[in-house]
Amino acid sequence: MLEKIKLTPGQKLITNKDFEVAIAAKAKIKPMQNGMQIRPASTIIGYNDDSIRMSDGSIIHRAANTFFV
Repeated sequence: MLEKIKLTPGQKLITNKDFEVAIAAKAKIKPMQNGMQIRPASTIIGYNDDSIRMSDGSIIHRAANTFFV
């Protein structure tokens, strides 16, 4: 039986499944770079292997940044 992925505050999004769950839950995500928040928290509307598209229209590279709930 597969266990459902749940998002918890402070959780780091790493896998594609994490991003899919965040999109479905419309969770506010904080994009971080070198320990600093680079954009206001907002929801994710799309992603691919290279980047994340935020609901404010910004596109953020996955390799150079980390994403937290």
